[in-house]
Amino acid sequence: MDAQFIVSSHFTSNHHLPTTHSTDNRAYCHHTIAIIMKALLIISLLLVAVFSSAAAVPVESGAEEADAPKNDQGEAVKTKVQAGNLNDTEAESIVQVASYCPDGWFNYQTKCYMLVNIHLSWFNAEKHCNERGASLVSVGSYADYRYLQQMTRTANAASAWIGAFFLENKWLWIDGSRMYYSNWYSPTYPLSSNPCMYLQSTADLGWRNTVCGSTRPFICVHNYRC
Repeated sequence: MDAQFIVSSHFTSNHHLPTTHSTDNRAYCHHTIAIIMKALLIISLLLVAVFSSAAAVPVESGAEEADAPKNDQGEAVKTKVQAGNLNDTEAESIVQVASYCPDGWFNYQTKCYMLVNIHLSWFNAEKHCNERGASLVSVGSYADYRYLQQMTRTANAASAWIGAFFLENKWLWIDGSRMYYSNWYSPTYPLSSNPCMYLQSTADLGWRNTVCGSTRPFICVHNYRC
């Protein structure tokens, strides 16, 4: 009887032992999962905070400037530019401002302009502009010409290549623009031997033509809004 009791007690003890270990394992697993979930929650919150901070920082400073409201003085100058009524002081002030153009380029109306103050031939000047995604500048109005003259004077240059050339008995703009506006100082003949055009920076002096192999500064234009 005693032996039977001992065996029975031994069996009972061994029977309940795995149940105790299983309960402990489940509790441990639940505790571990809870810790992992808390860690994931904290990481998620940190990631949300990081991305929110990144979204609040503008990627390009130019975009912020482009969206900034324009002041009344700027609008008044723009109106004068479009009408061709700005004086030299006003023209110089807008030469200094670039609202959405890259560094080194100046904003005028819807395009970006750069005066390159190194002396190149007309063909090499056009190549230089092309390498920057631009072309030699075309001139569509008296206001345009005044603006480009002011840019050239600001660089202390007496003249600068522009994008007109003579071909098959007519003048064309290299960027494909139509030549509706004309501002000759005095043509140099024969035109076929002097087929490249430059502007003169002195006020009230129009453009002239010469051989394309001569060298001078030049003006590139790029429409970065297109």
